[in-house]
Amino acid sequence: MHTQEQELTTLAMEPEHQATSGLDSCPAEILYLVVQLLSSAELQALCLVNKRFRIIAEPFLYTQIQWTWTDSQNPRIAQFLRTIVHRPELAGFVQVMVLNGGCFDPIGWDYKKKCPKLPVTEVVLDELVKCIERIRIPYAEQWIQELRAGTMDAFVTLLLSQLPSLRRLYLDKNFARESRLMGMLLRSALCEESQNSHLPSFTHLQDVSVVHPGLGLHIRRFTDVRTAADVLPLFYLPSVERITTLIDNPAATFMWPGKYPPNPPKLASLDLTMLREGPLGQVLSVTRGLRKLQWDWYYREDLRDHSVTDIINLDQIAADLSHVQETLTDLTITAYTDLAEAAPEYPEVRLRGSFKTFSGLHMLKNLEVPIPFLLGFSPSEPNVVGLEEALPNNIEWLTLTDDLCLQREWEWEWEFEVEYLLRAVRSWLQDWKRFTPRLRGVRLLSRMRHEVQYWDHGLIEDLRDIGAQTGIQIQIIEEEL
Repeated sequence: MHTQEQELTTLAMEPEHQATSGLDSCPAEILYLVVQLLSSAELQALCLVNKRFRIIAEPFLYTQIQWTWTDSQNPRIAQFLRTIVHRPELAGFVQVMVLNGGCFDPIGWDYKKKCPKLPVTEVVLDELVKCIERIRIPYAEQWIQELRAGTMDAFVTLLLSQLPSLRRLYLDKNFARESRLMGMLLRSALCEESQNSHLPSFTHLQDVSVVHPGLGLHIRRFTDVRTAADVLPLFYLPSVERITTLIDNPAATFMWPGKYPPNPPKLASLDLTMLREGPLGQVLSVTRGLRKLQWDWYYREDLRDHSVTDIINLDQIAADLSHVQETLTDLTITAYTDLAEAAPEYPEVRLRGSFKTFSGLHMLKNLEVPIPFLLGFSPSEPNVVGLEEALPNNIEWLTLTDDLCLQREWEWEWEFEVEYLLRAVRSWLQDWKRFTPRLRGVRLLSRMRHEVQYWDHGLIEDLRDIGAQTGIQIQIIEEEL
């Protein structure tokens, strides 16, 4: 017996005059329920049956755009743009745009290589140029020039300007690698006072991920351009709830691109890479409702400047986090250094300040942090306090990671130091109900297990024994980078 879904698909494959009976006479409400179950290919076929089915199917067909861009595969972005030029109502159906591809990620000096160009006919380009001219912005000539050159940034920016109902945007590394025009459009639309009604408002955009590739070696010799000016406009989105991006550290003073700092009232989740302590606080100062923060601390010697130093400034991190202490419930900090060209060892880093960095985050439930941020690189680290003093009292899960374990300063692999680590955990957990009464568990997370073998079976068993004695879950997790 055929289901309604099967019957719809069958009808889609038959001549139009044969589809005038059966489901064609069903109420629209029933058809909507069935159409939601169809694949993209089935929706495309259904649009060819008759006008009524097309009207019902098209909103589902165009709800999400997903393309992949590689050396051997070009997305059909120019063709889609031409489609919505002729039928602009289709652009209003698009709520999600996912643009995948990470194979152009720069390695070493490869960041100087440009992304591949898109082959597009002059007929299509002429139609798209008219769209840019209608927007009336001062950089239209540059935009048109890049469009005619086949630059992906120009096409993505144009598409972004045509999607009034967009709710989620994901740009993978290949698309984010060259995104200067997109940044210019975002600044025009969100940060500048303008009477230009042709600029998009991005009223519905809630979830934005712009996955920039890492900064290539000695990039400061190649260009003075920083990505912050292109990324910071995202914080002016009126409905934004989640942002994932890389923000390069400012060359001088941190500055917001608008006349005034943004005020994103709905922003609840933030995932930031590259931005260091200090500038981090400038960003967090406008995110007063933030509940979830993932932050990557990073240092490489060729990037060194007044913001990017070899010091992990715990006091500055505490000051930065104080902006969100009334709302933050989940905090993940990762930390890495990297080798500059021909360097024989990872660069040395130092800790500065009090190890009570997180103690003031009284709303925090989940904390994931490298061991040195709580206990230093070794037992001889000055200013270290007990975990009962270092942790916020409402914490439920603490995850300690082995980030920075490849540093020369790291000494937690030796027997004496391991004993010290166990004593620190035991001292806290023996009286956890007093200091952290909501505590449920502790995780030890290793991302470097394939690099070093220092967390031996004895350490793991001792931790589990401590957990059994104190009634706290102890989990040992291995995770690949």
